[in-house]
Amino acid sequence: MDLAEKYYWLAFDNLPGIGLGPKRILALWEYFGNLKTAWQAGKQDLLEVKGIGKNTIDNFIKCRSEQDLELIPNKLEKYNIKALTFTEADYPEQLKQLKDIPLILYFKGNFDLSLFEKSIGIVGSRQPTDYAIKAIENLSYELSEMGFTIISGMALGIDAAAHKGTLANPDGKTVGVLANGVDKFIPYTNKALYQAVLENGLLISEYKPETMPEKGYFPARNRIIAALSQGVLIGEAALKSGALITAERALELKKPIFGLAGIPSKSNEGINFWMRKGLARLITSADDIVEELNLHLNNKNVPQQGNMFKELEIIKSAVMNSNSKPVEEKKPVSVKEKVNPESLNLNENEKSVYNLLSFREFKSIDSLFEETQLPIAKINSVILTLQLKKLISRNPAGAIGLANN
Repeated sequence: MDLAEKYYWLAFDNLPGIGLGPKRILALWEYFGNLKTAWQAGKQDLLEVKGIGKNTIDNFIKCRSEQDLELIPNKLEKYNIKALTFTEADYPEQLKQLKDIPLILYFKGNFDLSLFEKSIGIVGSRQPTDYAIKAIENLSYELSEMGFTIISGMALGIDAAAHKGTLANPDGKTVGVLANGVDKFIPYTNKALYQAVLENGLLISEYKPETMPEKGYFPARNRIIAALSQGVLIGEAALKSGALITAERALELKKPIFGLAGIPSKSNEGINFWMRKGLARLITSADDIVEELNLHLNNKNVPQQGNMFKELEIIKSAVMNSNSKPVEEKKPVSVKEKVNPESLNLNENEKSVYNLLSFREFKSIDSLFEETQLPIAKINSVILTLQLKKLISRNPAGAIGLANN
């Protein structure tokens, strides 16, 4: 890729919150053929791009005039970070399976596409049992000795155990996928682990430098772990664990899911339920994983997709009811009637957002920005207020809808 063109990808990613998210940037690239032309395009040409409204374009034209393209690479150099766009040859093919492909990968460490040729994702509880921590450390070590790259999310608990177990092998390779900029070590207590992974592995993120984590970034991060891995091992996971989002994304990509044989407990209820429903294979050793992967790659043990997602819906129904045990049959979810906003004591901005939402159709912040023409900062403030009032909720992808409490 021409270096100047790459700067324009970075420039679009560095724009403030004006409603130009990844889907709209991709639309610009597809329409104009490159982002340099898109960046320099006039208003009338920009208005021809489907899915991008006048308000967003006006804000883009204003913001681009304030950007100094020559300064953008300086931030990467400051933190010793490199970037890959999805159009470059070194971009991992595995991520191109995703419908919501990360347009840019930022990374620090030893990047090599061979890392993803033979890889296992390992995720799980942030507060696992001592048994699970030890078991995951041992499994990670054994898998790394077999030549597997271990991919995880650099969180406390199971993630940290996976990285540490791999690094105990001098030749072990591990990749940390972050829900923030790769210049940030979050949580701070993982600072030493962050440094160790940098020396012996790789840290990647779709978020630009200096980005702090937000709630919606974690499920988005999980899809990258799922895509880069040949299979996903869940250490321990409760019914509402974020680790199961990784498992769900892996299922969508037809990747095998493994569950650690563990002690029955609330912290393990989620993955145990997956195993009972046949969506995850119980494993006790690294050999179990290798055996299952070989069967999967030879199409000898791949569940029918229709059956997989039927069982997944049963699991989701169980998760909806946190005060009861998992149910064996899917129950219909009742949908409330929308309350008149005049009776909810909302201000005008809150009403304008609330009126656009429904129980069934969730909307992105970009869509709300386009429809309300409120500043992104104001929309985020309104969303927080409505969440605190328990009027709205987010789905795993971060989209917003009315809360069916």
